[in-house]
Amino acid sequence: MIVEFHGVRGSIPMPSSSTIKYGGHTSCYEVVTDKYQFIFDAGTGFQSVKLMEDRTVVIIFTHFHHDHIQGLPFNFNLFTHKGEIILCSSLVNKGVLKNMIQTYFSGGYFPVDIVTMLTHLKFYNFSTVRNMMQPDVDIQTIELSHPGGSMGYKIQTDDGVFVYLQDNEYVPEQLESLCEFSNGADLLVWDGMFTEAELGAKKGWGHSSIEQGLKFYEDAGLLKMAICHHAPQRSDDQLDEIGAELNNPNIFFGYEGFKHTIQKS
Repeated sequence: MIVEFHGVRGSIPMPSSSTIKYGGHTSCYEVVTDKYQFIFDAGTGFQSVKLMEDRTVVIIFTHFHHDHIQGLPFNFNLFTHKGEIILCSSLVNKGVLKNMIQTYFSGGYFPVDIVTMLTHLKFYNFSTVRNMMQPDVDIQTIELSHPGGSMGYKIQTDDGVFVYLQDNEYVPEQLESLCEFSNGADLLVWDGMFTEAELGAKKGWGHSSIEQGLKFYEDAGLLKMAICHHAPQRSDDQLDEIGAELNNPNIFFGYEGFKHTIQKS
């Protein structure tokens, strides 16, 4: 299982000389297995994903805030891809998903209707996709705490486990369920948009802190944690300064271009 990060920024893209190291693109994470290419969220980072012709391509959405879908029509492979591209989300059924994508990318919001234009985009209920993947890949979900809703995902193969927990406002009441869901993951993506000092003024915004991630790493018995969804204003220098105090080589700030292979030891 190969994991690659294409966008790790939260809320809005931040193309700037101060964000070159970690990247300014919004959420997009790729997981490739023997038969499938999974893409979690299609923020602006989606434009750099090379859609595979020799795998089944599955785009999975955590939710539909703009920073998680705004890059969908800007990957030009989307227009030339020869096979079916599956879109799904465990947050909503296929009808709602299709309507949301079509509303966002047509009419008053976008110059062309990509759903009508790209007939190889196929909308599925998540339960159908999950059943299709078995027994090669097991995908589990967990409800997260975020305005409008958001879902966390876990992909498990014979090689290991990847967990994606973006856009979650962590509270202690989640500890037991999130630990059970994530226990022993080879790599977990954590929403660390805020510092603990910033968190008090951001209550209800739907995001967690870096410090909460450090504690959760220990509680859940994780192998590696990538802290992502960086605040738009967080510069490379600031992330470097905070990162120097993490004191754990297995906890790091995610960055565009990060690539990691999960395999049997």
